[in-house]
Amino acid sequence: MKVTYEHKPAITLIGYSTSIHPEEGYQKCPEFWNLEYAQKYARLWQTMEPETPVEKAILENGIGMFAICDEKEGSFDYWIAGLYKGGEVPEGLKLFTFEESYWAVFSSKGPLPDSLQKLNTEVWQQWYPNEGKKYMGNGNAMLEVYSAGDMQSADYECEIWIPIIRQDDTSEIVTEMTMIGILSTTRQ
Repeated sequence: MKVTYEHKPAITLIGYSTSIHPEEGYQKCPEFWNLEYAQKYARLWQTMEPETPVEKAILENGIGMFAICDEKEGSFDYWIAGLYKGGEVPEGLKLFTFEESYWAVFSSKGPLPDSLQKLNTEVWQQWYPNEGKKYMGNGNAMLEVYSAGDMQSADYECEIWIPIIRQDDTSEIVTEMTMIGILSTTRQ
């Protein structure tokens, strides 16, 4: 597991989400991707000609290059998202903004979903109890970042980004990210 710490400006994403119970995350997140691919992407990737405002937004904003895990009480909203480039937000899509922040950026290689799920487990079982204790979450959400390419390749790269605040910088604390649910779920 490789980690870097980077400062990033505010970022606004556009996408759609579903609510998932934490203990089902490693099963339900890939199921959500498969369902949405069948409903929104399969025909679009073949033609690259959008027929609806949502399909147009998917292409224009790269919806599918990010996923957001936004923690709620007893569940988390799992988003399939892209970088919002402005303009109308079609019905069925919504916006999510991460404020300017420092981020812990974790990298992994390998086929999805296994490489990302393994990385997620390592982040919350290895990094967080050790080096991660120096930081607090800057909000209740984190990002999964996907690269272009064959998601089943051994060389496929993906990342997890967690917005952070150093524990000793209490003047800027927004909220403390609790580490429950998918963040502490191990693969079964």
